[in-house]
Amino acid sequence: MSELRSSLSRRQPRPPTETERLRRMRAAAWQGQGVVVIRPEDVEDDWIRQAIVNEADRLYGKRKP
Repeated sequence: MSELRSSLSRRQPRPPTETERLRRMRAAAWQGQGVVVIRPEDVEDDWIRQAIVNEADRLYGKRKP
């Protein structure tokens, strides 16, 4: 199926990227249910990142490589 194009197509809202969609889902989980989803790669402080990884390993087991 071909996509229709027009001079107005660039003004149409675009769906959020996968990264943005996931960020919104994480925010909604926190705000609506008090559930925190943190990607270790998003934490800049080395000590805090390692503490988060250690706690996740303790609660859920180590991640598979």
